Amino acid sequence: MVKISRRMAFWIPVLLATALGLGITAQQSAAPEYLRLGRLSGARGGNLVVAVNADPSSFNRMLTAMFAHTTVTDRMSADLVHINRATMELEPALAKSWEVSRDGRSYTIHLRRGLRFSDGSPFTADDVLFTFQVLQDPKAGAYLAGQVEVDGSFPQVTKIDQSTVRLVYQRPVGMGLRSLDSVPILPRNRLAASYNGGTLGSAWGPDTPPGEIAGLGPFRLREYRRGERIVLERNPYYWKKDEAGRTLPYLDTITFLIIPDRNSEAMRFQAGEIDLLNSFNPESYTSFQRTQGRGNFTIRNLGPGLAMDFLWFNMNPLHKRPIQSEQDAANLALFSRPEFRQAVSYALDREGIARSVFLGLAAPQFGPISSGNSKWYNRGLRAAAQDPSRSRALLAGIGLTDRDGDGILEYGPTRRPLVISLLTARGNTAREKTAQIIKDNLARIGIRVDIRLLLPNELAAHLLNTLDYDAILFAFTPTDVVPDLQTDFWYSSGKNHAWSPAQEKPQTPWEAVIDQLITRLVRSLDPADRRKAFFEVQEIWNRELPAIPTVAPDILIGWSDRVGNLVPSILPPHLLWNAEELTKRTD
Repeated sequence: MVKISRRMAFWIPVLLATALGLGITAQQSAAPEYLRLGRLSGARGGNLVVAVNADPSSFNRMLTAMFAHTTVTDRMSADLVHINRATMELEPALAKSWEVSRDGRSYTIHLRRGLRFSDGSPFTADDVLFTFQVLQDPKAGAYLAGQVEVDGSFPQVTKIDQSTVRLVYQRPVGMGLRSLDSVPILPRNRLAASYNGGTLGSAWGPDTPPGEIAGLGPFRLREYRRGERIVLERNPYYWKKDEAGRTLPYLDTITFLIIPDRNSEAMRFQAGEIDLLNSFNPESYTSFQRTQGRGNFTIRNLGPGLAMDFLWFNMNPLHKRPIQSEQDAANLALFSRPEFRQAVSYALDREGIARSVFLGLAAPQFGPISSGNSKWYNRGLRAAAQDPSRSRALLAGIGLTDRDGDGILEYGPTRRPLVISLLTARGNTAREKTAQIIKDNLARIGIRVDIRLLLPNELAAHLLNTLDYDAILFAFTPTDVVPDLQTDFWYSSGKNHAWSPAQEKPQTPWEAVIDQLITRLVRSLDPADRRKAFFEVQEIWNRELPAIPTVAPDILIGWSDRVGNLVPSILPPHLLWNAEELTKRTD
């Protein structure tokens, strides 16, 4: 998966203001300002069992990005604001409220008073300032830094008093504070010494005693046994209550079993040893459908998720490539033609990919975001159903012919055979199968494809360093439904602008228009205007096809019937995002 990379920026000092109102003592003695969840009820007790596929590298959410790790650390930490994974709306969390300036640049955030970390120490504005200090320091290596940056800069953070901070951005921020979702507030009293000493990266490593790790999440670490399990227990200082006034979470513990093999995980779920499956492979899901009525579990297909595979061609200018050749020039001229990319798109049997690779549990895609993103997907996009005849006509229209009758088109000044090397990731079975279908599809229109399977680091080297490739099949997985967090992908200057990254100025007129629309999207404070701008981006993409979408796999999940208060979401972790609300029958 291609991740949105953290843009390097110089550390911007966090501004400290003199405390105007409540001091630390007052903050400590204040009654906790709980977040009360209406229409929520449940019984206390129980141990929820879930699987992760790897041991943790750190228990500091700020310093880990792997899904297996964040699944655990997100339950131990809390953010200022949080995206409700059911409604996709931004909601208060550690921040009880905030005001926005008229120009959309300044946010005054009011923190809940009287809250404590899981070790009993008080939560104050100093912890917020410390968290942003860590975020902004390149030496700290915070994975979430790029998420918080806006145009390469962090917001200026000022402490107003012990329960109020102000964030000031360099420009209006159309998505508001969404980028702060999942950014954990760190305990300054626990981590300041290791940060100042340059050892923050190892401070909460796997061998750290549980009592030394503190967070504001619903659970805290009780036990970790390498290769076996991670056990979290209820945080007695948690700051949410249900409608009856009972403090959450309901569960006593969550046990994460470390199971690297997905088939083993599915079998243990079927045997009742695991309570939640946050994802199935299509083969297991189909098998479970036949036995669902005979087991004490439920499985569900949530439809297409946000992740989707793209096929794109190398459109990097020759002067940016370390090694150049006459063939590169001919390929660039061909790949830059929208008619060529449209011909390839019409040749693809997306329905066949969904059927053969995902057993029908995927949806064909025709734009830059998945149709599963109901908040932002433009349903007016043209669906390019497979049409090899139209593909051949488009290719003939730009001068590609098969003069020698060998079934392969010729192109360029020297009329060389059209042979394309397609790179994709080794070990990803679904992507390997998809690449083979693409090869077969393109052979029908006179394009020969040679598939090269590479390790992820090798693939990244071709994509980002040597620029030595013809075509790549790879996936992008957004972390939120709003498109604002993917500007590195949309902007022509972005480092993840896959087909030709880091352009000094837009290479094409349509990329210049997309740049303008994305700028409008990220700066506008009008939701309707933001939506209109991004719908136009999708229409341009649908026409120009700089990266050709294939399919979006369905989100396949399952749970034990003993678990209650589940609210499935297309955002991961699909079933565990509201862990503090979950219940489990113990009878």
